[in-house]
Amino acid sequence: MVLSSLMPLFLVACALDSRSLWEREVRRGWNRGFEPADLPAPPFRLAALLKGQSGTDLVVYIEGDGRAVIRGRPSNDPTPSMAQSLELALLDPSPLVLYLARVGQFMPAYSGARYQAFWTNNRLAPEVVESANYAIDEVKRQTGAVRVHLVGFSGGGGLAVLLAAKRDDVGSLVTLAGLLDIDWWVNSNGWLPLTGSLNPASVVSRLVDIPQIHFYGFKDQVIAPAMSQRFADSAPFQNLSRIGLDLDHYSGWTSQWPILLKERVLLLRQAPLNTTLTH
Repeated sequence: MVLSSLMPLFLVACALDSRSLWEREVRRGWNRGFEPADLPAPPFRLAALLKGQSGTDLVVYIEGDGRAVIRGRPSNDPTPSMAQSLELALLDPSPLVLYLARVGQFMPAYSGARYQAFWTNNRLAPEVVESANYAIDEVKRQTGAVRVHLVGFSGGGGLAVLLAAKRDDVGSLVTLAGLLDIDWWVNSNGWLPLTGSLNPASVVSRLVDIPQIHFYGFKDQVIAPAMSQRFADSAPFQNLSRIGLDLDHYSGWTSQWPILLKERVLLLRQAPLNTTLTH
């Protein structure tokens, strides 16, 4: 793993906005013990921040879709103006924490029209899942981690689900306003299907033994609360909780996260498999 203050890919001509946003996040990360990591994630590279050098348990925070769409049209740069999953990661007391951005975020070399499909129709395509999976494996190899705990916000929640179904080392799965059923989501909103993406709801049979919590907002108008209920009802999960908060999709998650970590998430990471179903 190559650690540096600025990723080499930023030498590519890029929008000042994306670079400035990354430099801001790097500075904020340093204040909490995070360093930027230049992660290979074929066929992409993914922007990341890593706290810790070694440990048994690796906690991975996966970013949401960011600015995938602006005023109803696909953007050329999905870099989020506020990286919600990073906000959460910075509050996590765990010794080994990885923040993983999505394809094109903070990475001008992988933005633009050529890659636009990977934050629109193909946002959860097999190659997107494979790239994140590869990046996590690389961090595990470098740090000696044995177990992985996945945390994903919004579209990053959907990616976390797909990764959990693919891996055999996942100790817990947590989503916040997670995109857990793409087909139901687009149908409910009257949108065209995301034919290039995998549907997280299609892999539930592989997740029944993984301890998991799905947080949702009562006021969320982007990801309806009913989505996590449909997901919970779709398989005989052994240890799944749905927890509703008086929040919308975009605000309040960071302020709630410290108490949710203390009372729910950190305990979940210690839970044995095949425990009693809770709601």
